[in-house]
Amino acid sequence: MKIVGNTSERTLAYQLQADGIKFEQNYRFSAARKFEIDIAIPEHRIGVEIEGGVFTRQAHGSISGILRDLEKHNLLTLQGWRVLRFRPDEVACGKAVEGIKNLLSNADRGAWLE
Repeated sequence: MKIVGNTSERTLAYQLQADGIKFEQNYRFSAARKFEIDIAIPEHRIGVEIEGGVFTRQAHGSISGILRDLEKHNLLTLQGWRVLRFRPDEVACGKAVEGIKNLLSNADRGAWLE
């Protein structure tokens, strides 16, 4: 599998790959819309978004980007997906991959936040 994306997306992809977790990047979850999720684990209907643009007020951090993301995340929820959203620093320190692993195992889902 070819790893793509920005630094945080590639980092998380390598972390998931190292832990043997099957995922897809830039996953298009809706045939009707062109929405993509940064990282998806379709088998478990888990989506992961890395929210780097909120700090630059570009793309996802712009008003139109925020509104588009609201629509996308609501559509994911309505389709039965669980979506985790992480900052780049949470990817870098391993908190994101731990949160994903906890969600996959259904064990103590909130403990990693403490």
